[in-house]
Amino acid sequence: MPRPTRAPPSPHPHSESPAPKALRRRRRRHPSISGAAAAAIHPSPPLPPPSIHLRRCRRLPIPPKNRSQRSRRTVGMEEPMSRLTHDLMAEILSRVPYKSLCVCKCVCPAWRDLIADPESRKKIVQSLAGFFYHIPADSAESRGLAVNYADLSAFPWASVPRTYPRLPLPPDSADCFFTVKDSCDGLFLTRIGTGTPEPQSGYMVSNPTTGEYILLPHSGYAGNCCGSYLGFDSGVSTQEFHVFQFVMGWPDQDQDGVPPVVTGLNIYSSETGAWVAMEPKWDIQVSLCGGPLGVFSEGCLHLLIHLDGLAIVDAKGLKWRTIPVPNFIDPSFSGFIGKSAGQLFYINSDDSEEGYGSASFSTISVYVLSEGIYNQDASYLDDGCAHWILLHKLSDVIPKENFCLGWDLKVIGVHPHANIIFMADFNNNELLAYDLDHRESTAVHHIERTYLAHEQYFPYVPLLSSLRLATPS
Repeated sequence: MPRPTRAPPSPHPHSESPAPKALRRRRRRHPSISGAAAAAIHPSPPLPPPSIHLRRCRRLPIPPKNRSQRSRRTVGMEEPMSRLTHDLMAEILSRVPYKSLCVCKCVCPAWRDLIADPESRKKIVQSLAGFFYHIPADSAESRGLAVNYADLSAFPWASVPRTYPRLPLPPDSADCFFTVKDSCDGLFLTRIGTGTPEPQSGYMVSNPTTGEYILLPHSGYAGNCCGSYLGFDSGVSTQEFHVFQFVMGWPDQDQDGVPPVVTGLNIYSSETGAWVAMEPKWDIQVSLCGGPLGVFSEGCLHLLIHLDGLAIVDAKGLKWRTIPVPNFIDPSFSGFIGKSAGQLFYINSDDSEEGYGSASFSTISVYVLSEGIYNQDASYLDDGCAHWILLHKLSDVIPKENFCLGWDLKVIGVHPHANIIFMADFNNNELLAYDLDHRESTAVHHIERTYLAHEQYFPYVPLLSSLRLATPS
């Protein structure tokens, strides 16, 4: 009688071969355990990779065996880039952020030469090259422009100007004195005063890179109590600049020792070539801080004001807004605002005012303003400074264990593309560059003590774009 045969086990649902013999032996040792329990105790072996069961598979490229084959293949990969024209490559690189542009210099000699080419640099983004700062008038030239230049082009994060920058002056200005009031994305705003019995003042906007300048018409304001600021964005295609003249005064003549408040505003547009006068429309009386410069961003001018605030007005005079800033010290003494990578920075100390000048007053806080602030309709925001984001809290900027911001150190600028802030060190008579990423300070320029205490520093970014200033003949 023939011996009965056992039916073969059912195949695995995801496998084309029967179960291994080792698995069948394990199942015989536990005849009383159900299939689900047995599977839990003795799980199935991992499935083989699907590529093993594929009858047809894509052949992988075989790496070249010798150097000649590799070189021919490399040439084939670079061929599409080599077909691009010089102007097209410059147009592509002009859209690359500054940090990535520095990396592009290391790709090949052709890219390095293209980025360094003067004609290409007119389109490519430029970085900080140095600072202009005021000096005592007795050491200035006869025309009365009392400024010096701190050259920082030797550092890797700086731009190298084609020529040594000089602020241009109009002819026949021997009887005039000039005061730099503001700088913005490569343009400089200078106030021109006359020494006549009836003093008059006007404004000039100039480009030190090209030597061009334009004399603005008179604003109609004949007084001397005003604040002047420049608004310009080199990244906007319109290439329009604005000049803001804030007229200030005292509503109550008996308020001695109280800073003046803004009573009027004149805005000049390079597109129309005319001034527009208007009254301030802030919800509160605004008193501008005299020391810090303004920041033009998102089409608006930002200014630090007394009572721990920031005042904002757009170039058309349509949007007026004030917001608080996160600090306990009057921003007119130690506060600073600047723009880097398209973001607005606020730098001050978070130490309490009771500890001002003591050992506890020795930190610097760096905040960035939330971009959503420009989408809100409220003219005054008081949300506990939730729109400010703390980026850094520094206590090791200088070797001195305890320092006072505004007394030992003064923030004078931020790098437009890198995480670097610039400070004047009053103890060592130096300008410092502090790297926020690596927490390192570097002395970048030596300056005399008399030039440090109360002077302003105006950042210089070479402007090589197609902006044309109508230079008078």
